[in-house]
Amino acid sequence: MPNILKDKRVRKHILLVSVTGIGFIVLIIMSLNAFTRHGQEIKVPDLTGFYLEEIKGKSEYNDFELIVIDSIYDLTREKGSIVSQDPEPNSLVKSGRKIYLTVVSKTPQLVDMPNLLDLSLRNAKSVIETYGLNITKLSYVPDIAQDAVVEQKYRGLPIKPGTRILKGSGIELVLGLGENSALLQMPILIGLTRSEAIKQIHLSSLNLGNEHFDTGDDTSAVRVYRQNPNFAKNTNVQKGQTVELWYKSNQNFNFEEYLLKIQSQQDSIDAQITE
Repeated sequence: MPNILKDKRVRKHILLVSVTGIGFIVLIIMSLNAFTRHGQEIKVPDLTGFYLEEIKGKSEYNDFELIVIDSIYDLTREKGSIVSQDPEPNSLVKSGRKIYLTVVSKTPQLVDMPNLLDLSLRNAKSVIETYGLNITKLSYVPDIAQDAVVEQKYRGLPIKPGTRILKGSGIELVLGLGENSALLQMPILIGLTRSEAIKQIHLSSLNLGNEHFDTGDDTSAVRVYRQNPNFAKNTNVQKGQTVELWYKSNQNFNFEEYLLKIQSQQDSIDAQITE
């Protein structure tokens, strides 16, 4: 074997095979890097608020494949505009990545009216939310089934289960008073967001009355700072009574300090009552 290695031609062939092998390995690695775009990551743009038609032809979005996977019907947003995306804006991905979009539907979505009869108020509210509907009013009639749905209405008229209506529509529930129709304790709504307050009002068998917003406030980012009737422990209300709310923005009002002040006042009132 040593004698063979001394042959120049043999050594030359071994060197040639080694160089060829190394070159082949390097070529494979380079090809894999090119195929997987190794190290080539780009930032995902923020597409929310744009229309699909206005961004599809722009060169800055050529590195992505835009796919609409869902649509929602929202009267507060522009029809056809993008409301969410996956991956999220500013994520780092490889070129050619698919971006899945949810847009605002240009036509109203229809849903089947669910059957809410005999359900409790809490269960009926959960079903209504599942169908994308809203409670607009609670009415009470003499009935042994306390807080159970005895009738469901749409635009003031009875509506049968299965009837096709617009998603987001308001539903009126007629509930039973039950054998015990005693007054209710007024819930505390101060400090709650608008959606939290409305939810609590309905779960307390009450209705939302007039609403008041400070000028310039974003109605989606406000909290309750005043309510009528008030929330004092000796304040009782009838089922179905309306509750009037006043709102302020967190940016313009110190709710933490306000809530501490109200709690102190309430403790003082409670102490006077017990004396």
